[in-house]
Amino acid sequence: MDQALIEQKQDEFYESKKLALTGGVAAICAAISMVFIKAVAYFMSGSSSILASLIDSISDVAVSIMTVASIRYSLKPADEDHRHGHGKIEGVSALFQGALLAGAALFLTLEAIQSLIKPQDITHHNLSMGMIALCIVITFGLILYQRYVIKKSKSLAIEADKAHYTGDLFMNAGVLVVIAADLFNAPYWLDPLFALVGAGLISNSAVEVSRKAMDMLMDRELPEEERQEIEQIILQHEDVLDMHDLRTNKSGMHVFISFDIDLQPDLSLKQAHDIAREVELSLLARFINAEIMIHMDPHGSEMDTRHKVAGVHH
Repeated sequence: MDQALIEQKQDEFYESKKLALTGGVAAICAAISMVFIKAVAYFMSGSSSILASLIDSISDVAVSIMTVASIRYSLKPADEDHRHGHGKIEGVSALFQGALLAGAALFLTLEAIQSLIKPQDITHHNLSMGMIALCIVITFGLILYQRYVIKKSKSLAIEADKAHYTGDLFMNAGVLVVIAADLFNAPYWLDPLFALVGAGLISNSAVEVSRKAMDMLMDRELPEEERQEIEQIILQHEDVLDMHDLRTNKSGMHVFISFDIDLQPDLSLKQAHDIAREVELSLLARFINAEIMIHMDPHGSEMDTRHKVAGVHH
């Protein structure tokens, strides 16, 4: 792939990063509208299941605002004090999101237990079901849009939001079933029981979001299948005799890739540089969001002070 096409794809990627902002703003608008809808439905019906969904949506507003703030900051270019850019703010944001979700799950659990001890009748079933159905439509539309944004931007913040709203979709569907069941005299404990299930879903989202945040902040390697793909691209170049010390990590919407390649010892500096540049362009054709650092070794040399992981030289 030539330099002009690479630059074009990089410009497209930059535009896709800005697209992540619109995904965050869309989530805020959707969450605020659902808070209003569910608040009306809860005060009309008194359903613990709707309360579960309402609490979840309130946490969604806070989380989505934090998501937009972190994406805006992550888009700042690298500067003198942050040579690798500001992408890891998305990991910090996701970690706070996990904490907020865990707190919401705890509060909801306590409320559900209280409802089991002191049952409360559900009223205005038809109105409540209509409002929850509207929330399902809003959530489904948001998830479709976020899926498109993630495909274009690779944003962890939007990915965390999408995972949470996907859980919301199933939770809202469950709330609809619970209210409909109560209309036909289902057992009183079904409503608070589903609220506990909702708390479990929120807890699961908290764990998943926090795990991905820690992976980014601790510079966890890319998935093994992506590492293997990187190695295959590198070794496809006919002048690369071997490669080793592949290191990868993700920062916001960017990935960082560094590695060593073994070349013929008698190559000139310009020849070695040209080979490394061709390898770099091949990788950028697949990982357009990557920053790549290549170290060139004369084939057969084993002296390298950068081998820091015991027993690992690949």
